[in-house]
Amino acid sequence: MATATVIVTIDNEREVAAVSAWLRRWGPRIRCADNEGCGCCVDIWNVEAPAEALRELPREMVSPHNP
Repeated sequence: MATATVIVTIDNEREVAAVSAWLRRWGPRIRCADNEGCGCCVDIWNVEAPAEALRELPREMVSPHNP
């Protein structure tokens, strides 16, 4: 499992659609912390997920955590 921060800009329809589809596809295999974003303009989650899953998100939405 890989760890990363996933950031979604709320008014960016492409990002919202991408993370929604990603969560539907990978949800059971992802461990996700509570949303740390403000919720009005950005959602931020620290996640643990298969590296393959993280590669499916647009690069600008993912900040990998390196040990």
